[in-house]
Amino acid sequence: MGLFTYRKRRRAKNQGEEQAKKAQSDEIDLYLKEEAKSFRRLCSVLLISIPESEPTAFALVRQMKFAHGAYAHEEFADFRPLIWKILLKNLRSIVMTIESRTVSRSNKANCEYIMNHRIDTDSPDFLFLPKFCRAVQDLWAEEIIPVLLDDPCCLFVDDNAAYFFAEAQRIVAEEYIPSIEDILHTAERGVIDTHFKMGQLSIRVSQVYGQVCGRRKWIHLLFEGVTSIIFYASLSDYDERVVGWDGRTLLNKSLILFESVVNSRWFLRTSVILFLSEIHQFRAKLHEVPLAQYYPEYVGGTDVNKGAKYILWRFMQLNRARIDVYPHITEASDTSNLRLLFVTVKETILQNALKESGFL
Repeated sequence: MGLFTYRKRRRAKNQGEEQAKKAQSDEIDLYLKEEAKSFRRLCSVLLISIPESEPTAFALVRQMKFAHGAYAHEEFADFRPLIWKILLKNLRSIVMTIESRTVSRSNKANCEYIMNHRIDTDSPDFLFLPKFCRAVQDLWAEEIIPVLLDDPCCLFVDDNAAYFFAEAQRIVAEEYIPSIEDILHTAERGVIDTHFKMGQLSIRVSQVYGQVCGRRKWIHLLFEGVTSIIFYASLSDYDERVVGWDGRTLLNKSLILFESVVNSRWFLRTSVILFLSEIHQFRAKLHEVPLAQYYPEYVGGTDVNKGAKYILWRFMQLNRARIDVYPHITEASDTSNLRLLFVTVKETILQNALKESGFL
């Protein structure tokens, strides 16, 4: 009897241990399943273009966001405090520089007012006072201002200061809402992130902002392991020459950047969605400026389809690493076509995420 009881207890203990192990295993499986679902829902996308195309590329991402119900006009307004701080910081720097120089008596008073005026740009109800706006406008009209801006040795301001000075009257206006250009010029670290959803898929699009040559040193530190890359280029750039670049065009510049991206060892597991935009402008320009003038081997004349396919071929020939490239020829301002296009982009991003997670 005692032996039977012992065995029964031992069997019950073993069953309990097995149940505990199974419960732990089920818990781990559930955790891994939820992690897999989360991975599929969270996708990091990198948007790359030459600096000259960055505003248009940024607008394209905003349209993607709008097309999926995630765009809010207030998001642009959220950049106002940062832009105001940049403007005020550099405005006070320029005031300190000119205080010892010859300016009109009225602008001496404007300088004092600008330096002494207390401003809380973080307040939700903040607006520039009309008197401050007039002081900025009058000071900007001084002849010495452009002289100082052209001489960096005597004026120490941020790299984006000249842009915001030029837009100062608009920025201090009561109805001011930042533009895409304004937002791009606030990108001190070289990256702007945009978040939105495509159905169950959460997308984070990171746009590299700044000079091409500087990107190669740090781009892999930020973006190694991204799900997809959106590369934006303009078809109509084929005749736009780059100043001081030996007669090369903006399209040449895009091709060089594309080549460095698709053949980078950091992106060998990443696919590229290639946007060739401005097809309408390209169609009109072909009749005025022959594509063969810049690419003598092209023989398609003014046929827009042949011209676009030729430029696409130039891009695809650079893909020596043979990574997946999904090309799309479109018009960034054509919202009706973009909606259909974004569905394709969503599917591409999702497929890439599934491949990366090992589900395909």
